[in-house]
Amino acid sequence: MAPYGRWGQRYTLGAAAITLGFSKTSYAQELWGESNVGRFMYGSLEGLTIVFEGIVRSSRAVYTFSVNSLDYKYSLRGHDYKSEEYYNVRSEVHLRAAKRILNLCESNKGFYIKAGQFMASLQHVPKEFTSILSTLQDKAVPCHIKAIKQVFVENFGKDLSDIYASFDEQPIASASIAQVHRARLPDGQEVAVKVQYPGLQQRLRVDIKTMGILSHAISWIFPDYQFEWIVPEFEKTLSKELDFLQEAENAERTARNFRKHKSVKVPHIFWDFTTRQVLTMEFMHGY
Repeated sequence: MAPYGRWGQRYTLGAAAITLGFSKTSYAQELWGESNVGRFMYGSLEGLTIVFEGIVRSSRAVYTFSVNSLDYKYSLRGHDYKSEEYYNVRSEVHLRAAKRILNLCESNKGFYIKAGQFMASLQHVPKEFTSILSTLQDKAVPCHIKAIKQVFVENFGKDLSDIYASFDEQPIASASIAQVHRARLPDGQEVAVKVQYPGLQQRLRVDIKTMGILSHAISWIFPDYQFEWIVPEFEKTLSKELDFLQEAENAERTARNFRKHKSVKVPHIFWDFTTRQVLTMEFMHGY
């Protein structure tokens, strides 16, 4: 075990770095860039809301990180890292830390739910984390229809009623980044419409920034726990998921690859009703 003084110095400097990262006035500039900060912060109520929510979510994340760090420090101090007692105690700390992260994900929602799901799918994290965080697979709260309607205005320049002949405002499914509605096109075709939650791109910048700072701090304070690689992988995966045009292209590619297999059905994509944030596809009934 490292001496208390050295560890304490690392923890103090790490906490100071995190505090500076989230308290300085240029926080929004780092997240959105100099040219966009005025538009996001002062140009709209939505921009101000995103900034405020980002600060609140970041504060929860820093608090969770700090409590978990202290738990590891004081719980493992004095134990021989080669002893069975050390591994038993560490397992208990893993479990407590995982539960705190679970609470963080459930409180912050959005990308934190997605990040928790991503972590639960990894094989390189302690089993206590994968076990606890796996419960996030079913955690998703639908977005209010008013916000969903605004997504259509921003993507098509039209009201929802001017795009579809009918649109069921009650979603039939919801996940961490989007929800699905049943609708009909003007020609009567029944479709499933996947709608991305509003403001996700801006929130992604805030949350990735937060996760990046915390992962660097964890790796620095706890050299044995190198989790810095998780954030870039998560960001790369999520960026692809947020592009529904790419998802539509993947669906068509899959359809072409399995065109000779009668047992495989891939929904048809309606491109005139599809954007980066809205995916309209053939509604297919299960067997």
